Parts: sequence; C-alpha cells; structure tokens
Amino acid sequence: MTTTQRDLLGYVNTKALQYEKLADQIFDAYELFRMEIEDECASVANEAELCIGEITQLIKEYETNTTTNR
Repeated sequence: MTTTQRDLLGYVNTKALQYEKLADQIFDAYELFRMEIEDECASVANEAELCIGEITQLIKEYETNTTTNR
C-alpha cells in the first residue's frame, strides 16, 4: 500500500464516520478506486483524486438535500 492509498483510506474512513448515512456509497467509491489501480494502467494519484472528488460531491449533495428538506 502506498502512502497515497493509506492517506485515501484514512480520508474514506473519516468521512464514513462523519457521514454514516453515506458510508456505503463512500466505501463504494473507494472500492472503485481499488479496482482501477489494480488494472495498473491508471495512476494511483489520479484515481485517488477522482475518488476524493466523488466523495466530496456525495457529501455536497447530501448536505444540500438535508438543508433543503429541513
């Protein structure tokens, strides 16, 4: 496991704990990251960036919907 992967896993775990309702989707994004880097055609750093972007978008949409529906 590279530092980038460790850092990403820490980020994923932190966000999953902060947003328990999104935990499954957050871990799905991480699983996609893992599958992409197993291919070895994809850059770990690039795939990590995409994963973080996906998680950030999930959280943003969740917060928007939660705030709107109050």
